[in-house]
Amino acid sequence: MKQKLLFTFLMILVGSSLHAQGTMGEVRNILSTSCAYSSCHDSSGPAAGLDFTGSATDIYNQLINAEPFNAEAQEKGYKLVKPGDPARSFLYRKVNYGLHADSDLESGQGQNMPTGAAIADEKIELIRQWILFGANNDDEEYIDPDILEEYYVDGGLDRIDAPPAPDPSEGFQLHFGPIFLEPNQEKEYVYRYELQNPEPMEINRIEVIMNQQSHHFLFFKFEDGAENNQDDGLLEVSVASSISGEALAITSDTKMIGGWAYSRDLVLPEGTAYTWDVDEVLKFNYHILNYSDAAILPAEIYVNVYTQPVGTASHEMHSEFDLYNPLSLVIPPGEHQFEWDYDNFNEAAANDSVHIWTLGAHTHQYGVDFDIYRQDGGTVGEQVYEGYYNLDYSANIGSYNYAEPAFRVFDPPFLSVLANDGLHIEALYNNTSGSTVNFGLTTEDEMFGLFIQYLVGDISDLLEMPVDTMEIDTMETDTTNTSLFSQIIPQQWSIYPNPTKDFVNLDLNAINEAVEVNIYNTLGEAIYTEKVAPNTVGHRIDVAAFASGVYFVEIKGKDFSDTQKLNVQK
Repeated sequence: MKQKLLFTFLMILVGSSLHAQGTMGEVRNILSTSCAYSSCHDSSGPAAGLDFTGSATDIYNQLINAEPFNAEAQEKGYKLVKPGDPARSFLYRKVNYGLHADSDLESGQGQNMPTGAAIADEKIELIRQWILFGANNDDEEYIDPDILEEYYVDGGLDRIDAPPAPDPSEGFQLHFGPIFLEPNQEKEYVYRYELQNPEPMEINRIEVIMNQQSHHFLFFKFEDGAENNQDDGLLEVSVASSISGEALAITSDTKMIGGWAYSRDLVLPEGTAYTWDVDEVLKFNYHILNYSDAAILPAEIYVNVYTQPVGTASHEMHSEFDLYNPLSLVIPPGEHQFEWDYDNFNEAAANDSVHIWTLGAHTHQYGVDFDIYRQDGGTVGEQVYEGYYNLDYSANIGSYNYAEPAFRVFDPPFLSVLANDGLHIEALYNNTSGSTVNFGLTTEDEMFGLFIQYLVGDISDLLEMPVDTMEIDTMETDTTNTSLFSQIIPQQWSIYPNPTKDFVNLDLNAINEAVEVNIYNTLGEAIYTEKVAPNTVGHRIDVAAFASGVYFVEIKGKDFSDTQKLNVQK
């Protein structure tokens, strides 16, 4: 018994010491064990001048922002390790062995290392995560090796499949993640990405594909001269980091591009575009919640960016994500309404005409309604946004869904207001927590935010153009083994009320074929299935026996499928 206790104690000490060395220490162990002692990268004749037998600091100094020995990698602008950017880190490409397709070796870049056999996937992933989090040489543990081992050995929630990238003549694809979250864990991150584009760009379409568990994805570009105001690598947003200014989700030195609460393809109106300068630097803000009680989530996002020749657009599309005064958002138990007169059009002067293209709401879980009205000289006028609509604003479903709020698009003609008149916004909250809730970053806290995209000035030339129907599709991912990127359904369908506690209604609207309805839990297990007739409206589904939590409702027809998130709250 004493020997067993001693062995257990020693193993605890060994495990503690391994984790105490930090992520860079773990990387050093992988490189020295897998690469140095194969006589490729030891002190006797280090290949490419890399000796992995020294200390963590010795190895670090050889790698960070160092030029690779390979000429093709140099031509691409890669570094041996580029902090924050695994795909541009040649060391990672050499050890990747196909684990992540966007980091495979390219023509002329040699063979994977170690030669002959890959190291374990969880160790490859640890090197990638170290780089993603900024490739720091300190004692911090940026990713728990046990989480990666559990995911790659025992499994977890499925990764989303990479969607087709745009043809190089039409645009490019960005990939962000995966970021690994434990069951029921919630995290928010910001990330700085150097686009390295040699020419200016006009962007006429952005398609975002993201995990169902994503709470939101915000997409910014840094203002001129502010490109280095944020450190490289994945930075966690928290109250402490926000107070210190190290990792702020929203800052005055960035300009909003877009915001997504779910997968969506945004095609800008003809004659408009986002404009990006040479060597644009982007900022991502990603808020994720792993709804699973048992499985690790690999959260990630793909962004397909479509371009057009500079000068094609006659007007620049502007975007804002703005927040009601955080210090004033104090919500005691019960129902409380907050009002906000909004005229914060940063790209417009006071007397400019503002032409609104899109409106979207943002609250957390206690939000129960969100309404927007046009203002005229301080007088509240017509209602232009009703929070009870479904996410593509095609039907009033009778309740507000904070997780997938309505997104209203004003196809030309746009919604026009004077900048100094602006909008009047009302948000209703029902605080059922039993204690006062304040502004905060998690879904247990609250927010009152507005996402808006608009044009400024005279747009008479746009109104004279023939208007094509703009496609704004929703492509929801699920956690099953079926194809995540199926064809888009012919018209949006609805489930309501959402959240609910005992039943939901299903409207198929103009879907003129029978569908199979499946409901999955966060482990991807089907817990409900039935056939529903074409064009059904108000079909009742009993969920009274479901435990509180998040579920995924899928409809499948002959040639399409689509998924929506369902919140059950008892």
